[in-house]
Amino acid sequence: MLSDGSGLSPNVILAATREILSNNGFVIASELGLTALEPGRSLLAEDDYSVIALVAYDTWSELQAGWADAQAELVTLLAKRLARSAPKAWDGYLVLFCGTPTSDDDGVSAIERDTTRVRKIVATGEALRTTGDIARVLDPLLPLARPGTGAEIPDVLATLPELLKTEVPLAATQAVVNAFRAMEPPLERLHELGDTSYEA
Repeated sequence: MLSDGSGLSPNVILAATREILSNNGFVIASELGLTALEPGRSLLAEDDYSVIALVAYDTWSELQAGWADAQAELVTLLAKRLARSAPKAWDGYLVLFCGTPTSDDDGVSAIERDTTRVRKIVATGEALRTTGDIARVLDPLLPLARPGTGAEIPDVLATLPELLKTEVPLAATQAVVNAFRAMEPPLERLHELGDTSYEA
């Protein structure tokens, strides 16, 4: 969805965020637990590794005034739900959205650099022109995309003899590859091979 120039609304931002996170294995818990925030302006999401609180504001001034409260709510929630030794206790993220632009680059940087309690990501109107931009903002929090079947990944070991043929005889490289696959010492295979020609 494209913006009409006035910036993405909090409702659009949260709807897109909900869809992106759900499609990437996160469980959405709505605004449960974030009592200081307006209903419909925030959501919680978690996967096996992290807990994310996302808040969408109408204006930069609202974001500036409200982010510390949102952070406090998230920290309190993490403290109640997770033991200090749990991996997710250390992987809490606060994502702050504001669909309208701001010229306060220093203010944005100051919030993002403040890592004293949880890590923060701030995205304002300049970076939120379309719902596709929301996916880009969330990308660091999403699991890495893995190839489906693995069939499209070439067998790296099979390519080595050809890649090294100008430096190492094909027979020698193939002997080392075969030894590796068989979990045998490669030097023994090379010794069995004896003297090899450096001609391809």
